[in-house]
Amino acid sequence: MKIVEGVQLHLIKTEKFKTNHITLRFSGDFNQKLVAKRVLVAQMLATANDDYPTAKLFRERLAELYGASLSTEVSVKGKVHIVDIDITFIQDKYSFQGEKLLEEIILLLKGILFSPLLSIAQYQPKVFEVEKSNLMNYLESDKEDSFYYSSLQLKKLFYHNQDLQISKYGSVELVDRETAYTSYQEFHKMLLEDQIDIYILGEFDDYKVVQLFHQFPFEGRQKKLSYYYHQEYDNVVSEKIENKLLNQSILELAYYFPVEAFKEDYYALLVLNGLLGSYAHSLLFTKVREKEGIAYSIGSNLDRYTGLLEIFAGINKEDKARALQLIVKEMNDIKMGRFSSHLVEKTKIMLQTNGKQSEDYCKALVDSSYIKSYVTPEFTLENWLSGIRAVKKMDIIKAANKLKLQSVYFLEGNK
Repeated sequence: MKIVEGVQLHLIKTEKFKTNHITLRFSGDFNQKLVAKRVLVAQMLATANDDYPTAKLFRERLAELYGASLSTEVSVKGKVHIVDIDITFIQDKYSFQGEKLLEEIILLLKGILFSPLLSIAQYQPKVFEVEKSNLMNYLESDKEDSFYYSSLQLKKLFYHNQDLQISKYGSVELVDRETAYTSYQEFHKMLLEDQIDIYILGEFDDYKVVQLFHQFPFEGRQKKLSYYYHQEYDNVVSEKIENKLLNQSILELAYYFPVEAFKEDYYALLVLNGLLGSYAHSLLFTKVREKEGIAYSIGSNLDRYTGLLEIFAGINKEDKARALQLIVKEMNDIKMGRFSSHLVEKTKIMLQTNGKQSEDYCKALVDSSYIKSYVTPEFTLENWLSGIRAVKKMDIIKAANKLKLQSVYFLEGNK
């Protein structure tokens, strides 16, 4: 339902939950110039506003609303950077004195958006600096996570586009450059230019919800977003080795697949990834970790939007050559069909179970609705489940043969 051009309201009626849930989603461009600003905006949105100018007063107001929870989250889909405001609260019928909680929550959200905590065209500097410091500390601690760090380094090797080489949170250096002024200006721009989607899930009065959100002073916008990113395959495999004082070493491999192939072989690639490294029965886990005993942890991730299949393994540094050989062998065995149909069926069952369970989570329902609206119009859980069920062994072999090794990163522990 269109509120104004570029701002959509999505009503999802369900009796699954005793609470109602609202997600307000900003969708904008993912690039290095904006990412730190947008993450700082997310921090400020969940901290204070002009109506409740301290974190303490803000949290006290949420407590008054029967312990409503409010948080923000950032994510990335291809070249789209997403900032969510999530609010979960009890339904009106469960309030003790018949309070109109839905109305109160929507008014609170209106204040968060249109009455930010300002001081002369910028965020209130004292509160902003606290949030900026918190974010920088968080990013510094992330550098100590060897797998997180190695994954970022692999992306720097793999992606030609520099914007995709950074974290969805930016970096310490990028955050450090921003000020209360630059971040507020970005928020103002987000309100005016981002694609905005408002999702409300649960049991509620449709008419009242529509009436309340139509009171928000949104302005129309036309935002073109690019979810899929395509790059050409490079015949030269890029490699990098780094040394750190660590007990464990991390081996990361990036396999390239054309994004067009993912659209064509979507379900086969999902099953392939599950077969390769997503579950306890997966080939990498059973053969490299359990049988060969040379990986502390191992697995794989698939990015449908950018053509990356990532494989990661925590190993001893002296086992690098053997681990690399075994991982490449497992991928080549899949390409040649050297895997059992029984494993395929087991993987399909696991994927279907996970798909059905996702319906029990509000944010999964939000994401499903978002994907259906903007990425895959034919997307429904039923279509997805039937697509997984239809995958045959030959489909997996065909999809696997479109995968090509593109980058290898090794973080060598030297303790």
